[in-house]
Amino acid sequence: MVYKFITRSKGVVIFAISLIAFGAFNTFLLVLSLGLISLRNMPDLKPVMPNGLLSMSFFWISTFLNLFIYISWVITGIGILHLKEWARQFLRIVMAVYIINMLVNITLNIFLAEEVMAKIPIGFLIAGIMITFSYYLGVIYFFSHPDIVRQFKYKSREY
Repeated sequence: MVYKFITRSKGVVIFAISLIAFGAFNTFLLVLSLGLISLRNMPDLKPVMPNGLLSMSFFWISTFLNLFIYISWVITGIGILHLKEWARQFLRIVMAVYIINMLVNITLNIFLAEEVMAKIPIGFLIAGIMITFSYYLGVIYFFSHPDIVRQFKYKSREY
């Protein structure tokens, strides 16, 4: 009966709300991008988009994997707010898959956008990548911490 008094910590609430917000925003942007993909024939976009990108199967697999991951962030964020153990476990898996997908996308984009790399400030790009990786690794570490695991374990034992 003591387990009913376990509440979420502020960190769990902050991470859960950020996951819901990032997931919903990224899902919206990705769906909007897929809806506007017919604009690729506009003359302004030709120099920016590498030739044959939309015909690459890897591009489409990665796009739909990202869509699945972003929707999973929203679902697991809601589950984490309710201290569900399945949400904590699933979030760690989804974040690990997203980090691997992000590494593959960065590698692919470096090879595809060699001609545009001279125009991009590399310092800001690397700083943004490092901040992003630190957030995702921080989420994985945070939800693996024993105190956080204990909150979810006690909450899942309620009667």
